[in-house]
Amino acid sequence: MSGSEEAAGRPRLRQLDADTVAVEWQGPHGQDGVLVEARCPHRGGLLRHAHVNAAATRLVCPLHHSAFDLTDHGAQTSGPPCRALRVRPLPQ
Repeated sequence: MSGSEEAAGRPRLRQLDADTVAVEWQGPHGQDGVLVEARCPHRGGLLRHAHVNAAATRLVCPLHHSAFDLTDHGAQTSGPPCRALRVRPLPQ
């Protein structure tokens, strides 16, 4: 696999505007993704710098490592207590 093919398969974070980040990954049935709020609900970490675990569909904040399930309405799965992450479907 070439470097460009490898990069194409990695999850991708794109800041769309001040309030929204697009999270895209390669799912079992092709390209998948969601829109999330730009800042972590715990302490406002910038989610455009988050880590995405595509296999587990989790997004991890770079600030305090709060993790959110992207397929379960942004439910928090670990980290300091906070509300769920706001998640919306990615427009087609």
